[in-house]
Amino acid sequence: MPKKVKYSAALRKYLKRYNLFRKVDSIVSILGDDAQQVFDWAQEEAQRRIDEQKEKKSNKGRLIFRLVGREAAIRLVQENHARGRLTTKSEVKKKTGQKMEMPLLYQQAGVRHPQEARNLRHNLFHKAFLALAHHLFGDIETRIPQTGEGLTPDLVITHKDPDWEISVEYKGYRALTLLSESEILKGIRYQAAYGTSWLVTTTQKTVRDLYNETLTVKELVRNGIPRLKTISRRRAYTEEQKENRGISMKGIKHLEKNKDLGLKCKLISAQDLLKSCHEGQPLRGLAITTGMEFIEMLKEAGLHEHAENVLQVMKVPTYALHSDSVTSVRLIG
Repeated sequence: MPKKVKYSAALRKYLKRYNLFRKVDSIVSILGDDAQQVFDWAQEEAQRRIDEQKEKKSNKGRLIFRLVGREAAIRLVQENHARGRLTTKSEVKKKTGQKMEMPLLYQQAGVRHPQEARNLRHNLFHKAFLALAHHLFGDIETRIPQTGEGLTPDLVITHKDPDWEISVEYKGYRALTLLSESEILKGIRYQAAYGTSWLVTTTQKTVRDLYNETLTVKELVRNGIPRLKTISRRRAYTEEQKENRGISMKGIKHLEKNKDLGLKCKLISAQDLLKSCHEGQPLRGLAITTGMEFIEMLKEAGLHEHAENVLQVMKVPTYALHSDSVTSVRLIG
């Protein structure tokens, strides 16, 4: 049974209005012996924000609920972490009534969320490629497509006078992770939508050289599924091995889902792609750039700090990746 806690009139009114008594009982249970102290603090903090005109007086009950719920969510993460368990967004919502951004919640709890490391890896890659794109193409506009727009590559580059547009997909993997047929199939789908697609990765292992100039979905699916099934069956002991197995299983699902697509496209070199962009008419096709090729392009552009960051993504295990200048809490854009 939850410990008996005295609620303020504003909180009681809010709980009654939205029928949140079960949620608040769950919050009290998580807070344990500190529950009354946390509720008293939340009451004072809510009043302080109202006095400073940061919040409306009519929002006091909701604010108290959010404050105690956030504290309960933090403690839930800490308790689960101590038991070796990952806290999910749905568990936080069910037990505290809070809709939280998990990497940020983990950071507040003093624990690193797995997604935070993946976000950092992606964001280091994004900043490096953005700097390179502006160096290579000069006067361009870039945008990050949002979920709901249909196909969502990591970046779309648009040039005016002459008018052209290409899509870019990043794969910020460790150097030992395979860039498989699944990623190439995704590149073909972007090529079909945008005309020109550029798949840029930090890995050195790629199936690119196993294919001829013309890529077809049928061939990628036929070769890719057996290859990825072999990887997915390997025993995984380390976090990196588990991540690679997860990538392969996700790749199998992607290939199976798109096996009936009748798409095909031309495989082009990054050098030919860049030349065609400078000539004002990007080649229709898919270009693939591997890790060391990307780093060489950054160095040639004088972007040595970005080259070091990309090399770090390639070499450093996910759990050890760190940056003082790039956010890891959320994806850029």
